[in-house]
Amino acid sequence: MDAADLWRAAGDRLGSTDFSRASADQLVSAAVPLVAELPAEVHRRVHEYRVRSAHSDVLLLRGLLPSVEFGPNPMASGAPLDTEQAQRGAMILLAVALLLGEPFNFRSLYDGQVVQHVVPVPRMENTQTSESSSGTLDWHVEDGFSPDRCDYFGLLCLRGAENAVTRYAAARDLRLPAEVRRVLAEPRFEMHADSAHVSPSVTKSVTPVLFGPDHALEICYDDHYLRPVDGDDEAKEALAELKEALDEAKAGHVLEPGDLIMLDNRRVVHARTPFRAAYDGHDRWLLRTMVCSSIARLHRHGSRII
Repeated sequence: MDAADLWRAAGDRLGSTDFSRASADQLVSAAVPLVAELPAEVHRRVHEYRVRSAHSDVLLLRGLLPSVEFGPNPMASGAPLDTEQAQRGAMILLAVALLLGEPFNFRSLYDGQVVQHVVPVPRMENTQTSESSSGTLDWHVEDGFSPDRCDYFGLLCLRGAENAVTRYAAARDLRLPAEVRRVLAEPRFEMHADSAHVSPSVTKSVTPVLFGPDHALEICYDDHYLRPVDGDDEAKEALAELKEALDEAKAGHVLEPGDLIMLDNRRVVHARTPFRAAYDGHDRWLLRTMVCSSIARLHRHGSRII
């Protein structure tokens, strides 16, 4: 099945239903049959990524969309999927995500939409959110303050921007002295909620930065929202060394239409370089969804919007 066939199959899943106001469960349920329509190569690569993600931290799938005019991009991350083209893209993104687990979101994040738009938003240019553009989006994991942060997240590019490099660095690739590793593995750091979350109940957690064995090292980091516990100069110095190590270990990719990148949010930090937003309806436009790989953990919340 090529991209045009997959696009038609996504349209078949939509049928005559308008999913612009669909619930998260309705949207995901509509995508389930499309999983069987994904190309065999996508199934093979995602399966290999899922069972070997400690060694392959980022998965890039290319050519998932045909050449399509998506029309004007929305101006808010939590905007409805209000065009058929965006809904078809969401179906394809969710179908791939379902190979890794269950799509979900936080109630406090972008109106709880299970598929969000990643678009530049006026007056948000220099914020540390996905709505920024002219400012660098610095190193972070998604929702590091929460033990329920996603295991994976996916970005499907509908329209790219020439200078917007999605950067990533895997914990296992970091070159750090043993003493710095020891400090980073201790709960000597406070992770605060980022500004994209709007709930007053979202606060902070005390956490290590590095977890687990060397062959499957995990990381919880944010350039702006992770801080050493007050008065801990050794932890402060360790964070400075970690940032240098991330810059040295980085790789990157400029997302183009039809690219879908999946990142392991437990083992990889990511960032984005600045780009120019014109706010003319033809800016960079990605769709994003987050994935929980543990159905038991999701069941404890009783909903895929937690």
